Amino acid sequence: MSGRARPDRGLGTILYWAVAAIGLLYAPLAFSYMWHFFVPSAPRLQDAITSAVGGNEYAVGQYSVQWARANDYTDHRVVMLLHTSLAALALTMAWPQFSHRLRTRRPAVHRWCGRVYFTLMTASMGTAIGFLLLRAPADYPGFTAFDLQLWVLALGTLFTGGVALRAIRRGDVLTHRAWMGYHIAMMMTAPLLRVLWTFLAPLLPEYRLLTNLGAGSIMLGVIAPAGGAVAFMRTHRDRGAGAEKLCGPTVYLALVIVAIVGSILFAMRYQPLLEMVPADLLGIHLVPAWGYLSICAIGVYRARRAGFPVQEQLWRWMMIGAALTPLTAMLLGLVRDAQYGNLDGFVAGAMIGPPIPITLSFALVVRSAANAIPIADRIFSAPITSLLPDRRAGNRRQAPSAGHDRGASTDNRLSPRMDHSMYPGHQAEVTEVLDATEARGS
Repeated sequence: MSGRARPDRGLGTILYWAVAAIGLLYAPLAFSYMWHFFVPSAPRLQDAITSAVGGNEYAVGQYSVQWARANDYTDHRVVMLLHTSLAALALTMAWPQFSHRLRTRRPAVHRWCGRVYFTLMTASMGTAIGFLLLRAPADYPGFTAFDLQLWVLALGTLFTGGVALRAIRRGDVLTHRAWMGYHIAMMMTAPLLRVLWTFLAPLLPEYRLLTNLGAGSIMLGVIAPAGGAVAFMRTHRDRGAGAEKLCGPTVYLALVIVAIVGSILFAMRYQPLLEMVPADLLGIHLVPAWGYLSICAIGVYRARRAGFPVQEQLWRWMMIGAALTPLTAMLLGLVRDAQYGNLDGFVAGAMIGPPIPITLSFALVVRSAANAIPIADRIFSAPITSLLPDRRAGNRRQAPSAGHDRGASTDNRLSPRMDHSMYPGHQAEVTEVLDATEARGS
């Protein structure tokens, strides 16, 4: 069977409005988060919401973030104010970028919004790294692991944004959109973490805020990268059935066995720590990990049922990353034990281990999907050409001459903007397409 797999447009709309809602709702919370360190009477919206849900002692009392970070926030309040404010502005600028109408009808606006976003995001992550360098060492159990996750998150956000930016400058829109979605999933961890620690309070009333912060961070270690990966797969349009063969069930059975073994080893590694940490932490990692594995398995099943081996292959690679998640969390926890000790080593593994196989499998999926697009489709894709930067000052769009039809004028407008360096490894295809363009335009 051949053809194209339909992307989930409904999911794309849901994701668009979800990013918009979270970004706009988070902005006032982030803006007001540090002002009381300058003006004591300034509103504290985040603390007010957390207090309303979990109580004042939970929100700002002992074992709260304000309690643990009071000295650091006071000493480095300017750095943190810049970080939270710039991050809020960046998220506010991010959601219009997911509008298909804006990208296609107002590409110049899309480009400029993207430039502003990258400037704000880079500055925000830079100040976050500055705070992590300046802050005092954590002295609360599990907080050392959380600081390590903040390092990974800041550097990972900069890296994924850089990959997306490099892709669009090379004319690769699919890679750009894929990595921007993944990048935004990482940017969303800050507001989502606040949602988790707030609403875990009534669900787990026996735990303090810092315990629920650790639980939320472990959950987001799976949910954030998995969410970015699944969002791409559900909105990606497959370019055809391809020549790949459907994979036999033995491979998928082996992946499930790997996930089971990894989960058992993770639980065995966790067993000696039960007297030190809440028993719920085991499920807080394993439930999202198995949920992600189940989503990938459903994707495989649907692709096989529809007869799309290419799509099945992409979901299979995603499933490999999902199956390795518990094992990676356990192994990384063992590695961090030497520096952090048993508790923080275990928590560090659960926080930063899962993104490693998920990100690697996602990178493989995006590369394969991008390479599957014919070079001619890349060059003549309207969204791609509208986003490409001019390579030379003289490469401006030329007004079509009166003697040319619409198709010829479009081709003449595109051809000066292409060069071989934008598609390394495809020199022959680029030459063929540009020669055809010139022939049609003459």
